[in-house]
Amino acid sequence: MPDPMLVSATRTVRLRIAEGVDPGVIQAIESTQAEWAKAVCFYTGLFLEHPGVYEEKKTVTTRKGGEREVSWTAKDLLTWSERVSVRTEDHPMVLHDFNEVCPQMPVTLRRAAINAASGAVASHLTNHKQWEKASPARRGKEPGEPDPHPNLTLYGGMYHLDTERLRKGGCRLKVFADGRWRWIDAPLQMPPYALDLFAQSEAEQRRIAAERARQNAAMAAEGRKRRTDEEKERLRASPGIWVAQSPTLSAKPDGLHLHVPFEKRVALQGKAEDRRLAEPDLKVGTIDLNADSTVGTAWEGERCKGVETIWHTEENAKREGVLRKVARKQRASGTPIKGECSNYDLWAYIRRLDDSVAWQIAAAIVAWAVRLGLQVLVFEHLRAYRPARGLTWSRRTNRKRSYWLRGKVFERVRDLALREGILVVERNPAWTSQACPKCHHLAQRLAPGGRGYPSRLHCGHCGWSGDANVAAALNLKLKWDRTFRYPTKKEREAAADLRRAREGGATAKPETVPTAV
Repeated sequence: MPDPMLVSATRTVRLRIAEGVDPGVIQAIESTQAEWAKAVCFYTGLFLEHPGVYEEKKTVTTRKGGEREVSWTAKDLLTWSERVSVRTEDHPMVLHDFNEVCPQMPVTLRRAAINAASGAVASHLTNHKQWEKASPARRGKEPGEPDPHPNLTLYGGMYHLDTERLRKGGCRLKVFADGRWRWIDAPLQMPPYALDLFAQSEAEQRRIAAERARQNAAMAAEGRKRRTDEEKERLRASPGIWVAQSPTLSAKPDGLHLHVPFEKRVALQGKAEDRRLAEPDLKVGTIDLNADSTVGTAWEGERCKGVETIWHTEENAKREGVLRKVARKQRASGTPIKGECSNYDLWAYIRRLDDSVAWQIAAAIVAWAVRLGLQVLVFEHLRAYRPARGLTWSRRTNRKRSYWLRGKVFERVRDLALREGILVVERNPAWTSQACPKCHHLAQRLAPGGRGYPSRLHCGHCGWSGDANVAAALNLKLKWDRTFRYPTKKEREAAADLRRAREGGATAKPETVPTAV
């Protein structure tokens, strides 16, 4: 069996800062964000004035005793920027005085602003170099000046988020109010599971702190300055335990939020392909994503343990209904004005619907996989969408958005599955819903009753008949095992002739809708 490896999984808990308790709290937080923006803008301008610092080199000593030159790290850039912007006894002369812009700003917050600015400028310089090297006919618009993210990340010394305060419904933040930096108590609204996560994180952080103190004492007694690899491993979070990271202060349309990321180390028993070769009885789930439903088949070795169908037909029809309404309103109002967003509320509703459906489908897939003890999930590697001809604007747009939805579902399944130690892989989707899962010959797609969408698959070679989506999920298992038989050229040509004959009779009345809706 392959050696296990540890990877990091993340999740974010949103804590909303309650409004209406004390208006001064909201004003203080907003003024803190304004000070943060000024600090980031100051250091962004400083790095743009001196782009040569990103080309600086330093000599380091390797573990084998040799020497080599490397570029400046983020810590080196921070040291340089503080030396040229913060007056001290060692360097009283500075290029630009930061204290004139943001007086008395805490050191932790100032250094966070330096890191945000240096990263944004480094990315900008790299993009600009690539733009200069590209052909003038294809490189497009010149990259603009960097615009660092406005959200404020709170590091140690800027917040207190302990369980004792959280149980009372609040936290403690260091803010800029009335011209000075001071601590305030901010009321919070949080999900019910947040307290358990914070309690778990605090217990683990106390263990790490005690282990660090014990190691420091041992190193002092032995006269060592470096920790061993085993000691470093004991200072990391234990696998399976969520540990809180530095929160981010974010402004949303419904108010201010504290986004607290949690990180957990997950043990994986090697890569998916290595496990396929080493474990013949590996528990695998194959997933076929469709516009109206999601079909999954569970396998233990060569034995199928069951088929699961997750329906989302209602949500798909609801989206198409809203798109029809968009088309009617756009026809009534005429061509939209450039720069203005037509039917803003309807498009916002569609985006919220897609986001909600994506999370629901992803959560249902992972819950099913955990319930059956699956270790690998296999998806189709979807290519670019090719809209069918003869469809109305609303139906074509609905199919396009449902296709995009599958990509969202895949990304969220990969994120949720990693937290449970489940691997997610992709396979080529070609011919999965057209090949017979029993004899591997191309079968015929049929519509129940001869009308509507051809959701059934019938094989004229062996007589197998069933749902086309189930057949796709079964064929994905063959692709996972590397035993899928691709159709011959003659079979592909015959299938193309049937498809052209079927699509040639399709008629539809397209809606005359401008593209920029």
